[in-house]
Amino acid sequence: DDNEFNREIVFEYLTSGGINVETASDGQEALELLARNDFDGVLMDCQMPVMDGLEATSRIRAQERFKKLPIIALTANVMTCDLERAVAVGMNDYIAKPFNPETIFMTIAKWVN
Repeated sequence: DDNEFNREIVFEYLTSGGINVETASDGQEALELLARNDFDGVLMDCQMPVMDGLEATSRIRAQERFKKLPIIALTANVMTCDLERAVAVGMNDYIAKPFNPETIFMTIAKWVN
Protein backbone atom coordinates (compact mmCIF):
# COMPACT_ATOMS: atom_id res chain seq x y z
CA ASP A 1 0.00 0.00 0.00
CA ASP A 2 1.34 3.44 -0.83
CA ASN A 3 -0.46 4.96 2.17
CA GLU A 4 1.80 4.71 5.21
CA PHE A 5 -1.12 4.85 7.63
CA ASN A 6 -2.86 1.94 5.87
CA ARG A 7 0.38 -0.07 5.92
CA GLU A 8 0.77 0.55 9.65
CA ILE A 9 -2.83 -0.46 10.40
CA VAL A 10 -2.61 -3.69 8.39
CA PHE A 11 0.83 -4.41 9.87
CA GLU A 12 -0.53 -4.04 13.42
CA TYR A 13 -3.58 -6.22 12.72
CA LEU A 14 -1.55 -8.99 11.14
CA THR A 15 1.36 -9.02 13.57
CA SER A 16 -1.04 -8.99 16.53
CA GLY A 17 -2.48 -12.19 15.03
CA GLY A 18 0.94 -13.81 14.89
CA ILE A 19 1.59 -13.26 11.17
CA ASN A 20 5.07 -12.23 10.00
CA VAL A 21 4.76 -9.18 7.77
CA GLU A 22 6.97 -7.30 5.30
CA THR A 23 5.65 -4.09 3.74
CA ALA A 24 6.19 -2.33 0.43
CA SER A 25 5.00 1.10 -0.66
CA ASP A 26 4.65 0.24 -4.35
CA GLY A 27 4.59 -2.70 -6.74
CA GLN A 28 8.28 -2.44 -7.61
CA GLU A 29 9.23 -2.77 -3.93
CA ALA A 30 6.90 -5.77 -3.66
CA LEU A 31 8.67 -7.46 -6.58
CA GLU A 32 12.04 -6.78 -4.97
CA LEU A 33 10.88 -8.31 -1.67
CA LEU A 34 9.58 -11.40 -3.47
CA ALA A 35 12.90 -11.79 -5.28
CA ARG A 36 14.78 -11.89 -1.95
CA ASN A 37 12.38 -13.77 0.34
CA ASP A 38 9.80 -16.53 0.45
CA PHE A 39 6.23 -15.58 1.35
CA ASP A 40 3.04 -17.53 1.97
CA GLY A 41 0.86 -14.81 0.43
CA VAL A 42 0.64 -11.22 -0.72
CA LEU A 43 -1.84 -8.45 0.13
CA MET A 44 -1.65 -6.09 -2.85
CA ASP A 45 -3.05 -2.58 -3.11
CA CYS A 46 -4.30 -2.01 -6.65
CA GLN A 47 -3.48 1.69 -6.91
CA MET A 48 0.11 2.63 -6.06
CA PRO A 49 2.76 4.89 -7.56
CA VAL A 50 5.80 3.61 -9.49
CA MET A 51 4.06 0.31 -10.31
CA ASP A 52 0.44 -0.39 -9.46
CA GLY A 53 -0.78 -3.63 -7.96
CA LEU A 54 -2.27 -4.90 -11.20
CA GLU A 55 1.03 -4.60 -13.06
CA ALA A 56 2.96 -6.04 -10.11
CA THR A 57 0.60 -9.01 -9.93
CA SER A 58 0.92 -9.60 -13.66
CA ARG A 59 4.73 -9.65 -13.31
CA ILE A 60 4.55 -11.95 -10.31
CA ARG A 61 2.30 -14.40 -12.16
CA ALA A 62 4.69 -14.38 -15.14
CA GLN A 63 7.24 -16.16 -12.91
CA GLU A 64 6.69 -19.91 -12.68
CA ARG A 65 7.63 -20.09 -9.00
CA PHE A 66 4.79 -17.72 -8.10
CA LYS A 67 1.99 -19.37 -10.09
CA LYS A 68 0.30 -20.64 -6.90
CA LEU A 69 1.24 -17.80 -4.54
CA PRO A 70 -1.98 -16.35 -3.06
CA ILE A 71 -2.34 -12.69 -4.03
CA ILE A 72 -5.21 -10.82 -2.41
CA ALA A 73 -6.19 -7.34 -3.52
CA LEU A 74 -6.59 -4.78 -0.76
CA THR A 75 -8.55 -2.11 -2.57
CA ALA A 76 -11.12 0.67 -2.41
CA ASN A 77 -12.06 -0.14 -6.02
CA VAL A 78 -14.81 -2.72 -5.67
CA MET A 79 -16.85 -2.10 -8.78
CA THR A 80 -17.36 -5.26 -10.82
CA CYS A 81 -15.05 -4.08 -13.61
CA ASP A 82 -12.25 -3.37 -11.10
CA LEU A 83 -12.58 -6.78 -9.50
CA GLU A 84 -12.66 -8.47 -12.90
CA ARG A 85 -9.38 -6.73 -13.82
CA ALA A 86 -7.82 -7.89 -10.55
CA VAL A 87 -8.83 -11.49 -11.23
CA ALA A 88 -7.71 -11.22 -14.87
CA VAL A 89 -4.12 -10.38 -13.86
CA GLY A 90 -4.03 -13.24 -11.35
CA MET A 91 -5.30 -12.02 -8.01
CA ASN A 92 -7.10 -14.74 -6.07
CA ASP A 93 -9.47 -12.60 -4.02
CA TYR A 94 -9.99 -9.10 -2.65
CA ILE A 95 -10.54 -7.26 0.61
CA ALA A 96 -12.47 -4.02 0.28
CA LYS A 97 -11.33 -0.83 1.98
CA PRO A 98 -12.31 0.22 4.52
CA PHE A 99 -11.64 -3.18 6.00
CA ASN A 100 -12.00 -4.82 9.36
CA PRO A 101 -9.55 -7.25 10.97
CA GLU A 102 -11.98 -10.17 10.83
CA THR A 103 -12.31 -9.88 7.05
CA ILE A 104 -8.55 -9.73 6.60
CA PHE A 105 -7.95 -12.82 8.73
CA MET A 106 -10.80 -14.79 7.17
CA THR A 107 -9.65 -14.02 3.63
CA ILE A 108 -6.03 -14.85 4.37
CA ALA A 109 -7.07 -18.12 6.04
CA LYS A 110 -9.09 -19.01 2.96
CA TRP A 111 -6.02 -18.82 0.69
CA VAL A 112 -2.93 -19.37 2.83
CA ASN A 113 -2.40 -22.85 4.27
